[in-house]
Amino acid sequence: MRVQNVAQLSALTNSGPRTVIIGSGAIGLYTATELVKRGRRVIVIESGDNSLGGFASDSYASIGVKHVGIGTARSRTLGGTTNLWGGQLVEFQPVDFVGREWIPGSAWPVQYNEIAPFYSETYQNLGIDRAMQDDSAVLKAIGTKKPEFSEGIELFLTRWLKVPNFASFYAKAISDEPNLVVLTDHTAVGFTGSDGRIAAVKVVQNGGLIQTIAGNDFLVAAGTVESVRLLLHSANDPTWVCPWRRNQNLGAYFQDHIGCRVAVVHPENSKSFFNTFGTAVLSGHKFAPKLRLMNEVLETERLLNYQGCFIFESSVSENLVYLKQFVKAAIYSRKITGVPEFFRNLMACGKYLVPLMWKYVVDHRVFVPKAATISLGVQGEQMPCRESCITIDDNLLDRNGLPRVVLDWKISGRELAAIREFTIRVDRALRGAGLARLQILDDLAELNPRFISNFSDQYHQSGGALMGTSEKEGVVDRNLKVFGTDNLYVGGSSTFRSVSNANTTFMALTFATRLVQHLTGGGAEKLISQ
Repeated sequence: MRVQNVAQLSALTNSGPRTVIIGSGAIGLYTATELVKRGRRVIVIESGDNSLGGFASDSYASIGVKHVGIGTARSRTLGGTTNLWGGQLVEFQPVDFVGREWIPGSAWPVQYNEIAPFYSETYQNLGIDRAMQDDSAVLKAIGTKKPEFSEGIELFLTRWLKVPNFASFYAKAISDEPNLVVLTDHTAVGFTGSDGRIAAVKVVQNGGLIQTIAGNDFLVAAGTVESVRLLLHSANDPTWVCPWRRNQNLGAYFQDHIGCRVAVVHPENSKSFFNTFGTAVLSGHKFAPKLRLMNEVLETERLLNYQGCFIFESSVSENLVYLKQFVKAAIYSRKITGVPEFFRNLMACGKYLVPLMWKYVVDHRVFVPKAATISLGVQGEQMPCRESCITIDDNLLDRNGLPRVVLDWKISGRELAAIREFTIRVDRALRGAGLARLQILDDLAELNPRFISNFSDQYHQSGGALMGTSEKEGVVDRNLKVFGTDNLYVGGSSTFRSVSNANTTFMALTFATRLVQHLTGGGAEKLISQ
């Protein structure tokens, strides 16, 4: 249930052990509902309310490589950034967890065989049953099979949630579950505690008085930037001895996926190409075919990890995007405006509506006009860099007393050659399969450094609170507990040591599944040894 103030909260949750979660985004709401299923009392604190909104422009600054996502890809709203994303789920692979010597700091304290057993449970918790978790089974269901490529390239599927907005997905639990209490419009600004044990989180509403919310366990799940800002600010609080005050890793190794378009695609066999790479729809879920390098190739060739996706654009692409956004607004009960624009865009798509519906219902595919232009886009990891970091500026405070957060995103430039190598391999693989040929952009083909200006962040903010074996190399341990504390955890991709080529949300949710087991007595260490 939702409450409006701390007084209401105290009246409802004044007995029994409870977990306090800061942030109501993907990790916060997912972890909260899974804990409640196991009998825990949970309080979720959200700085926004139910109105779609972002962070004030003076609350952050980007001083390094231009980072768009710090402004446009964060939501201060019930449901967090799930209000903005498409709901795409992608798994990390074995190579992502090993210590690759050509990628400094890439060794995780948790290995693939320890985390992969939690994949299936995470999918099922999100409404994707076992039959939909296997690529071969999905491809068979839509009447095709996984193609074989040369050059170490393989096809894989990403999965898309039916309901990407977690405030909507968990609406019933938020309104009806007595052991789940959501406090909106309150901002966490610090902690109280002693001897490494957190006693309470400090909260402020609209610049008012600081109040405290007590708990037994605490999880910071406010998104990478806000989680790190809270931890940095708390470390500077003179009213207590902060256990992580001297941790030099806090804020370091910020990462994001690098993305760009790399080539124009010319199909050699249009029917086979679209059957292979057209987005599939099955049981209400979307499945997007993409390309990546196999694990063994990445290891033996000492390459960075990238994926490729095909971008289809036509004269009605913008109209279709508008219609999709309009329908989403209606489904998620946002304020709906622009009804005349809806009908204008509907008319523009008129001749495509019948084939669009036929393709969707009969072929289980998303319709793409034959005249569409096709590009290859890539997304993948950057070389970790300690100087790529999140800091705070205590000279600029907001009304709640939180300092401005400063992002200094740095990339090494070594990614350029890795992207070119990946693109060349995809070109050869597609030609060898008789599907398409790539017209690689000149600056990329020539390794011209000016191509780096095409790099952009992919709204997958990570790092700043890395997992490690000790506080010498990280901020949290293998169970996401902050070093020096007994009961404070950090959830989300801020704890990731590397970012693979995959969107980071599913991996963060999988670690949340593992954390729930740990907090409720299963214990991640115990479960792994069984």
